[in-house]
Amino acid sequence: MKKEKNDSTEKELQENPEKCTEEVTPEIPKPEENPWQNQFIRLAADFENYKKHAKTEKDACYINAKVDAVATLLPIIDNLERALAAAAADDSPLKQGVEMILQQTTQAFETLGVTAVGQEGEPFDPEIHNAVLHCEDETLEANVIAQVLQKGYRLGDRMIRHAMVKVAN
Repeated sequence: MKKEKNDSTEKELQENPEKCTEEVTPEIPKPEENPWQNQFIRLAADFENYKKHAKTEKDACYINAKVDAVATLLPIIDNLERALAAAAADDSPLKQGVEMILQQTTQAFETLGVTAVGQEGEPFDPEIHNAVLHCEDETLEANVIAQVLQKGYRLGDRMIRHAMVKVAN
């Protein structure tokens, strides 16, 4: 019956092609779906998603631990810098030892990817600087750092500590 209907439809379309406004698509038989195969595919996709999620969590945990460790060591660097500032004119072996320790810790921070932020003369940026004092200085432009009171540090794009600065108005 179907074959007769298809034959008559084909003859009609060949004689009058303008009558055909719909596109005829042949029916493709679907292969029998295996429920175990679908379940396996879903399980494999879930496992891939889990692996990606676990990797991003692990990376974030590593960075957080690194930031916490560096933040714990920052007061030591601050004290070493203060010790060097207090013994500025002195050329004793004690000062040389403090300089070497400060240099080693700075190199260790560089290998970890930690960089110091906040230099005198650079423009004030509230994202990385914390303005604790303002001063009137005609030699400097407005919103320029006049003095760095405490260095700031950053690990990649993440701020560990903001720099405390004195800003010129």
